[in-house]
Amino acid sequence: MFRISLIKILLSAFLSLSSQFVFGADRVKVVDSDGEPIVHALIQVDNQKPIPVNSLGEFTIEESSTKNQILVFAMGYETLALNPKEYQELAVITLEPNQESLDEVVVSATRTDRSVEDLPMPVTVLSQDKIQETGGIRLSDVLREQTGLQITSEHGSNLQMQGLDSDYILILLDGEPLVGRTAGTFDLDRISVSNIERIEILRGPSSAIYGSEAMAGVINIITKSGTQPKTLNLGLRHRSFNSWNPYAELGINQGKWKIDALYDYFQTDGFDLTPEVVGQTQNPYDAQTAQVKIQGDLSEKLELSLFARGYLENASGALEVNAGDPSQRLISLDNQLRDWNFNPTLRFKPNQKWLLSLRGMSNWYSTLADSRVASSGEEFDLQEFDQFFHRTELQTDFQANDRNLLTFGLGQIIETVEATRYDDKNRFDAGYLFLQHQWNPSDRFNMISGFRADLHSEYGGRFSPKVSAQYEVSEKFSVLGSIGSGFKAPDFRQLLLNFNNAAAGYYVFGSTIAEEGIRNLEEQGLIAQILIDPASIGELEAESSWAFNGGFKWNPDPRIRVQLNGYRNRIENLIETAPVARLVTGQNAFSYFNINSVVTQGVEIDLGYTFRENLRFSFGYAFLDTRDLDVLDQIDQGDLFKRDENNITTLVTRSDYGGLFNRSRHSGNFKINYQDRLTGINLALRGIYRGKFGFADLNGNLILDDPSEYADSWVSLNLTASKSFNDRINLELGGTNLLNTQTPNQPNNPGRVIFAGINISIFKN
Repeated sequence: MFRISLIKILLSAFLSLSSQFVFGADRVKVVDSDGEPIVHALIQVDNQKPIPVNSLGEFTIEESSTKNQILVFAMGYETLALNPKEYQELAVITLEPNQESLDEVVVSATRTDRSVEDLPMPVTVLSQDKIQETGGIRLSDVLREQTGLQITSEHGSNLQMQGLDSDYILILLDGEPLVGRTAGTFDLDRISVSNIERIEILRGPSSAIYGSEAMAGVINIITKSGTQPKTLNLGLRHRSFNSWNPYAELGINQGKWKIDALYDYFQTDGFDLTPEVVGQTQNPYDAQTAQVKIQGDLSEKLELSLFARGYLENASGALEVNAGDPSQRLISLDNQLRDWNFNPTLRFKPNQKWLLSLRGMSNWYSTLADSRVASSGEEFDLQEFDQFFHRTELQTDFQANDRNLLTFGLGQIIETVEATRYDDKNRFDAGYLFLQHQWNPSDRFNMISGFRADLHSEYGGRFSPKVSAQYEVSEKFSVLGSIGSGFKAPDFRQLLLNFNNAAAGYYVFGSTIAEEGIRNLEEQGLIAQILIDPASIGELEAESSWAFNGGFKWNPDPRIRVQLNGYRNRIENLIETAPVARLVTGQNAFSYFNINSVVTQGVEIDLGYTFRENLRFSFGYAFLDTRDLDVLDQIDQGDLFKRDENNITTLVTRSDYGGLFNRSRHSGNFKINYQDRLTGINLALRGIYRGKFGFADLNGNLILDDPSEYADSWVSLNLTASKSFNDRINLELGGTNLLNTQTPNQPNNPGRVIFAGINISIFKN
């Protein structure tokens, strides 16, 4: 009832405040989509000299001006053209960010500031507006709407890029890696979007500068850094399943020093896709995020920044096991997760040619899973996991001249892990160095080349080169391509892990103990179906890979944007993760195994069209082809068989083979953005399509080759409406999966979700 009342109140406020619009104000203000004044904006009446706005972003136009056409423009924003009638009806002019502008800078692609237009590799930048229009609360909500990215249900909310899992996708927070991959996969639901300024998505291998976890690409999350003297924002968001998300942001910018802080709280009752069974698909949990970023100038040449972040999660639930005594069957689950980060950085710039950056990064990550008999409180199972990760790195950038930038870096890594089922404390030590050359021999051609060398105490040495180049055929058309290699060895988690997550309800077993783990779950009555025979999982081997990306960027008209990227990844001994059994709760138990020789290849295309200043349309499509080359050889040699529903054995053909599990051959999205000029309401309608994907090996031949082994394709329709009032209050209403599409083989999809939210700026300058 409270959820319905909140939505009714916000909807009433939406409609009533929308009608209170001021027309023909003497002063007009130019702001960005957050209501912040754009103090460098200019206004040009006809062809007269441009008029600058004042420090509040305001301006006036003399009555004597002819005003046939009024242009409002600012660096980094779309230019807005108004006729006299349109101008008279506006008290506030909102400029939208120009996603193609030359001042949009990306850090993740080269570890240096670089314009998107000059990058010879496929990069997508999600601005704060794009993030807000999703209505998302966690990072997975935002990324699931991007072309070529799939959010799958593996070890929580897992990310796929170019057919590779998040084991091969490096997640950065303000340029520093996020660790704590208890099951080898980083759970995207741990990251709140409350304080995110933008997200950089770099596709293709980046092992040359980031190491083995960046074989598929990099996701760099940039947090907010205020430019105003002081800001204080309070927000509250509510979603279905009694999910609440209050948060507060504080920014102080005083002279040479500035501080940005965030506190975010999230709690949910979870959801249940199998109500006939004891235990929810996702259990209730609460999570707290506290974050502070301090930046300041120690001198004209020396800058210091400190970043600290803490994440705490508590979950509870219940399961019914197949014990002999009925009173012992109900098991209560209690999970705790702790994640602490501290990153100091010192930058020294002695002159315009040199920049030295010394970075430190420390992460403490721990989990505690305590399972007890509900009736007696007796311990049923206890699992502890503690990981410490520290990295020290020195990076030197040398601008030799206008066309050559050299970057050299070296670093040291220490990682330790203690866990309940490991014999002793595990420690890894590693050292690395990287070298990169950014070369612009002409205004039309640029190239980035480099390599990274790693020496690991357990995995030995490896060398990862990469070359990327871009050629501007014309002002409207550019071609780009890159080629690089990577190396990744199995870690102790993939070999020995025995982990269950009470919040999400899944289990993960290392390859060496998968058979024993599944057998124990069967004895407890928790297995509904065996998907892959765990006895078939062998010892894991190290991986190596080569990858190619190529495509073009085309802007035939200022209103039209086209970007295409094709890729091919060849991996030897791919370490694959897949569900080996389905639990009675609807969740899965996972493990790891090698695939000798794998190819993932495909094409991703994004189209954008601006019909007018307040109406934009975009479309994205991704084609993915995955294949195990050894399986194709066996098929060609007539060594693979299958049984149909009538128990008749036949040869497997190439047309039967569906590639790797849990990959959709076709996926796509569309987005329609509309801003009503009269009311100022922003509408964002999005559709997401995921094609059918293989979820299990049901006929026992260890490959995907039978129609019954596929999950159905699905479509999710999402809508967000938002509006700002007086630059201080922002309301949002909407819903995701409005068609209530059910996906039993993707248990992180709860169905239809309705949300509402409010953000209030207590004070801002």
